[in-house]
Amino acid sequence: MDTLRFDRHQLWNVLNTSRTIGSEMGHQLYCLQTLMLNMYETRMNTPADPDDPNVQKQIDSLTKICFDVDNETAQSGNRKSTLYRKLGFQDQSNPGNDFSLNTPPGLLALDNICYFSNKYQESCVKVVLENCTRADEHDCPFIKASIMLTKTLCEILRIGEPPQEEETAYYPMLFSHDKPFEEFFCICIQLLNKTWREMRASMEDFPKVLGVAKEQITRALQNQPPTFDAFRVRLNQLTYAEIIRLWERERKSKEEDQAQAAPIIELRKMITPEMKELIRQQRLNYLIEGSKFPKYTTRGRTKEKYWQWKLTPNLKAFHYGDCAENDNLPLEKLNNKLPVSDIKSFVTGRDCPHIKDKKEKTRMTDTHHMFRRPTDHAFSMTTTSFAIQHVNSDTNDMYCFVAKDEVEFDMWTDGLNVLLGHEMRSTQMYKDLNMLLDMEIRIRLLDAEGIAIPNEPPPIPPEPENYDFAFPEL
Repeated sequence: MDTLRFDRHQLWNVLNTSRTIGSEMGHQLYCLQTLMLNMYETRMNTPADPDDPNVQKQIDSLTKICFDVDNETAQSGNRKSTLYRKLGFQDQSNPGNDFSLNTPPGLLALDNICYFSNKYQESCVKVVLENCTRADEHDCPFIKASIMLTKTLCEILRIGEPPQEEETAYYPMLFSHDKPFEEFFCICIQLLNKTWREMRASMEDFPKVLGVAKEQITRALQNQPPTFDAFRVRLNQLTYAEIIRLWERERKSKEEDQAQAAPIIELRKMITPEMKELIRQQRLNYLIEGSKFPKYTTRGRTKEKYWQWKLTPNLKAFHYGDCAENDNLPLEKLNNKLPVSDIKSFVTGRDCPHIKDKKEKTRMTDTHHMFRRPTDHAFSMTTTSFAIQHVNSDTNDMYCFVAKDEVEFDMWTDGLNVLLGHEMRSTQMYKDLNMLLDMEIRIRLLDAEGIAIPNEPPPIPPEPENYDFAFPEL
């Protein structure tokens, strides 16, 4: 054993001093690592004997360390069951069954727990007591977590699997300690408890927390940390929030790459008219629901007066009328009417007659607290009849509005463009269009999840030599 320890330390020193490791040497190190870790396979596949005095002794020792009680104090059945429940045993009458029924990892999980409680007693007590102070639904059962984590670590390190050809993934830190798997577990169980706290998890979230912890461990191992301290530092950087951010970035990157595929571009073009029609209908419904505006004339704001405008459901005319600031009048009470057929056009921004100059625009911004400058919100409609009468753009022909925000402005200008047979060009329209296209494409690609989409369609097979097909008689 001393020779093995010396050789391992020598190897670790060589790994730290070597600048580059070739692929052949990397494969040999991987094989050595695999053989070394497979020494844990027997314990991993061995279920604990609940009646074994050594198993019970280890459990009693754990209880004493975590709760600072001696065996005599914990003799009563109720007292023991309470302590076992706080530790997270599923079978509180015979806790050894937890390491018997969950095989793998079997005795290996018990070995890890005992190693953690004996070597890192303060950290172990901290983890256990922290969970004891949580509400029952937010308690992370230490024993269950340790068993499931041990199983997960065995999967990550592929314990029990033979070496793979041409594999070169090795982790220098595992050669730095005589008990590499136990040390690995001690760091990861504290990570699991930290992640549980960050996620504010409950028992129903246990699989999710374990999945996040597995992701954190796997990502930390990708850097091939040279020491367990470096591994711990990397894990502390990979918080739950950081994992969520990385997942989101990878998802967006994948979607962006997928969006550049020729079939996806073609699909977007194909469904764009359908999505635009949905937006057109939504804009018209917005106009039918109506809006209330501060009342303006071509000479400016009419003090403390408002008017309400609504489009009729048949899209034939606008009804409008004066109202109070908090009123929402039904269509029947809006006595004035403007047929859509009488609308010649509408103008926006600086072209509006009630927007005189920059000084007046600035004053209106301060007075009405617009989200953006009134030159962007103000728009006017010119009726056909008035335009005919006033060929020199007499401002008496204008109905003047100032929208309360960008969304209302975009909704009304889009709706008016639809009524006049023009294309919608607002910022909100492009946002809505992209959102609808993205959602529709995601829905249509659900069945193709995980399948690589080729840039080019598969080739069409050649035609047969002839079309004289023969069918057997039925």
